[in-house]
Amino acid sequence: MFIDTHAHLNETVFGEKIDAVIVRAKQASIDACIVPAYDFNSLARTETLALNNPGFIFPAFGIHPWFVDEYDDVNLLKTYLKRGDAVAVGEIGLDFGVEFNNQDKQIQVFIEQIDLAIAYQLPIIIHCRKAFEALYQVLAGYQGKIRGVMHSFSGSRELMDRFIDLGFYISFSGSVTRKSARKYHKNAAAVPRDRYLLETDAPSIATESTIASEVEPRHIFEIAHKIAELRNIKVEDIGRESTENAKRLFKINV
Repeated sequence: MFIDTHAHLNETVFGEKIDAVIVRAKQASIDACIVPAYDFNSLARTETLALNNPGFIFPAFGIHPWFVDEYDDVNLLKTYLKRGDAVAVGEIGLDFGVEFNNQDKQIQVFIEQIDLAIAYQLPIIIHCRKAFEALYQVLAGYQGKIRGVMHSFSGSRELMDRFIDLGFYISFSGSVTRKSARKYHKNAAAVPRDRYLLETDAPSIATESTIASEVEPRHIFEIAHKIAELRNIKVEDIGRESTENAKRLFKINV
């Protein structure tokens, strides 16, 4: 049993082939996928996917930091979070890459969405790039009030430990499969057994064997095998532990 805790099956690239992608995932013993929205247009697509695939696709609703400038109607986001099948607020977070000059707006929208997660008693799915200290300072103010996951975590071991101490989970994507990804390898070997998740971030992150645009939930096995190698345990144990963690965090039954 495996759960892909972050797959953008709501991307238009999956449009006509989504049924085949889901069939391949189920054939590969993927029992569930969490699909996070990222902008206002993706909210409806995420809702439709979940309605069409109950018990397999679990939706999360949120506005990604890349799209915060279109965030002008919190009530629309609330209508999706009120749904009985929403399992998280996400994908949300901070991205302070040089291509963005709206740090204050990002922080504002991030905080507003954290407050929504608390109001609806949901975890958060966090994107963070070049903003770990700012992100940590925001989350530290909510310690004990919010739970969630650092999606495709790319920080250092020291940062990982700090977020774990705040109560967060650490998710590993195809990045960990790359031979040169020593930082990811170190984190995957050291993360506590009750705090890690698996994800593909399909179709955005490549694995060692597969280019990003061709990654699907079924490729979670390559990630699991690499983490099993790094932790020196059986891949079945990786599946069991990561699935238990995902079910605990997102409160899903599969």
